Amino acid sequence: MTLAPLDVLLVRHAEPVAPYTTDHADDDRPLTDAGRAAAAELAAELDGYELTALYSSPYARAAETIAVVAKRRGLPVQTLDDLRERRLSVERLDDWRVSLEAAWTDAELAVPGGESGRDAQRRAIGILDLLRARHPDGGRLVVGCHGNLISLMLQAFDPAVDFAFHMGMPMPALYRLTHDGLRWRIMGGHGFTPVDDGDA
Repeated sequence: MTLAPLDVLLVRHAEPVAPYTTDHADDDRPLTDAGRAAAAELAAELDGYELTALYSSPYARAAETIAVVAKRRGLPVQTLDDLRERRLSVERLDDWRVSLEAAWTDAELAVPGGESGRDAQRRAIGILDLLRARHPDGGRLVVGCHGNLISLMLQAFDPAVDFAFHMGMPMPALYRLTHDGLRWRIMGGHGFTPVDDGDA
């Protein structure tokens, strides 16, 4: 079976309220006012793209970001649990940045209850495989996700993606992957040189 080309537009959510600053659990943190405005701007930027389907992490910050695109397009959002953010720890980490950098240095490192970088990356690539299988006729998907998981996904195709890349990723951010029927390629996004293939 020949697979038609498939574009995946990976969207890191817009700015959410900071952890531990409200009564919201981490999974349920909504966007800030600035985040909602940025999500609206991103949705407007996507108006030039023909879209096939929308997918999102179940976490509120990702779902709220993609909901703006869904409303503009009149498309449903399909939630995939495996698009959730990588959980570094089930406990609050006062030195979370140090712990995260250590986890980038050692992909097998996982604190009790947390997920290693290697396991999260496998989960992320599994999502791409699922999307490829669901859309054999190709198209263009918007996928609402999270910074750490997106960084690990990109690293699978470009080993230069590292802790510094991840920490420099804006909110929101957009990355374009294309499957040409044989393999995935990074076509552009924050920190990457866009590949001009003549197709908006």
